[in-house]
Amino acid sequence: MSVVQIKADLHRYVEEADDNFLEVVHVMFGKHLQQQQAREYVGSPLTLDELNKQCMEAVEDVQNGNFYTVEQARKELDV
Repeated sequence: MSVVQIKADLHRYVEEADDNFLEVVHVMFGKHLQQQQAREYVGSPLTLDELNKQCMEAVEDVQNGNFYTVEQARKELDV
């Protein structure tokens, strides 16, 4: 079955479905799209070791003064 046919079938199904089922499908589509967008934006999930390493690096940055103040960030972002 082609993607065009699948989309046509889905449109027909939506028109014929009851409200409760549409709500369920709406939530499922929304969750799926959020997960897709999160993966595209962030990449693959971090392992626990990678997360710990990034956290420790962030703490070191702050301790070494490698950070922006709110005012500096606003200037940088033109807010």
